[in-house]
Amino acid sequence: MKLVREDVYDLLNGERDYQDACWGPQTTASEGLHTPTEWLVYLQDYLTEAIHVASRNGEPEVNEMVMDVIRKLGGMCVAAMEQNGAPARKV
Repeated sequence: MKLVREDVYDLLNGERDYQDACWGPQTTASEGLHTPTEWLVYLQDYLTEAIHVASRNGEPEVNEMVMDVIRKLGGMCVAAMEQNGAPARKV
């Protein structure tokens, strides 16, 4: 199933809302704030999880499982940029 960019952004916004509810000032000592290096560690962990799932499950079931993790990764990338900024793409 393909999505248009607007639908993808809606999914990312929903993921970010979920992440903020789980990992905010009320739930963690860090208040959900992390350095770029910490974000890389979290992203690597979730990427490893997706690879683990993909290597142990068959298609087409695995696709939904992996895309669930990819949505989480996308939300984490958004959170990392929200917290630490990001340089604009140079043309």
